[in-house]
Amino acid sequence: MDKKTFHQKYLKYLKHEFNPERAKKEKQYLYSSLKHYGLSVQKRDTFFKSVKNDLKALSKKEALDFVKYFWAQPSHEEKSVALSILNLNVNKLTLADMPLIEKLMRESKGWAFLDSLIIPIMPTILNGDSKGYDYLRKWIADNDFWVRRSALLAQLLFFRQNKGGNKDLFFELARSQFDESWITKVYGDQADIMGIKGGEAKRARFFIRKAIGWVLRDMSVKDPKAVIKFLSENKKKMSGLSYREGGRKLSR
Repeated sequence: MDKKTFHQKYLKYLKHEFNPERAKKEKQYLYSSLKHYGLSVQKRDTFFKSVKNDLKALSKKEALDFVKYFWAQPSHEEKSVALSILNLNVNKLTLADMPLIEKLMRESKGWAFLDSLIIPIMPTILNGDSKGYDYLRKWIADNDFWVRRSALLAQLLFFRQNKGGNKDLFFELARSQFDESWITKVYGDQADIMGIKGGEAKRARFFIRKAIGWVLRDMSVKDPKAVIKFLSENKKKMSGLSYREGGRKLSR
């Protein structure tokens, strides 16, 4: 499959399915500076059903070439293709591919891309080489809150299934985020990227607190004792959002 031929086919589909009203709302909702076509998940899936097998059959070199090519395109939907192709070929990835994954992570600037990148892909990397955990230790001290959030969510699928992962490391990373003084130092009272009142500092606190609670919540289904212990020991130190979200699926 030739990437440029595929690209033209996809662009034709995007232009045919262009939904300006949805595109405008999606752009605002995601705080996006990208071009949006307003393509629904259902319509995206319909398109990918016709090309999924061909994309999955790409060699690793070809797949990564596709990923880099589409990530460099100007629209949300084109960049989404890059992550879809990466996910289809996740079993071909190794620790050696972390520079690319980290590049995509740092350029994502939002949950819409990161949740399709970090959550499904990092478990494969971590399973393949325990040195991958060093990235999480590095990310958690980054000045970009999306990078810190990625460190917290990288093991989510492990804990959701109660198979693999390093819970002690997650607890360590989560505890390190209870002190939010770094957020004020880094973001101060910056205006939000879309001019929304509240600033980036407010978003940083929300998304990190939410990520901690999200992982604890999913972990609690398979390992409630570990989560109860963590919540009990850290109730007075952690945010109310993290505490409530973490215990959402626990009995009283």
